[in-house]
Amino acid sequence: MIETGTRTRQIPVNTRMPSGSETRTHTKDLGMTKNVTASITFVNSTTKQAQAANGTFAAFAVNDVVLVEGVNLNNGFFTVTGLDATNQSYLVLDPSPKNEGPITATIRTN
Repeated sequence: MIETGTRTRQIPVNTRMPSGSETRTHTKDLGMTKNVTASITFVNSTTKQAQAANGTFAAFAVNDVVLVEGVNLNNGFFTVTGLDATNQSYLVLDPSPKNEGPITATIRTN
């Protein structure tokens, strides 16, 4: 069907921009490889980190857009700007998270 008129769509049909926060959890996605639920501490200082035990964030990479769920203050989307290459025990997040934890949280991305 050809659309006529002067109005154009700003976002393609049936897509969702990755912003804001989620009110439901989506941890049952089949085939998702970057999904971790662990005791995580969020640190809002010059470090801007999500910290956990060694090996927790082994699957994540710089520039991943991650969704944080199951916490009180930091539910929403963040971009990974750095990580612990040695122990995989923290992610550096942008924007800076609020101080929280240790708390059981889910961090996931595609």
